[in-house]
Amino acid sequence: MLPGLFRTLIGLVVAWFVFRFLDRLFGGSRRRGPGTPRGADPRSGAGGGTKPAKDDHLGEYVDYEEVEEGKD
Repeated sequence: MLPGLFRTLIGLVVAWFVFRFLDRLFGGSRRRGPGTPRGADPRSGAGGGTKPAKDDHLGEYVDYEEVEEGKD
């Protein structure tokens, strides 16, 4: 019983490494796209350059004055 368990575990580990190798070999080009360098991030555009941050003026400080209402 114990040798069968070890044989199954070793088989699963080997199958996992083979699947991972095949995924990197064939699945990597699907994620990158044609003409994209290997080290480039596919979400940052072709060539792997970084895009400048979009300036939305979010979180900008707004100055205001408090106005006291007249007392009755």
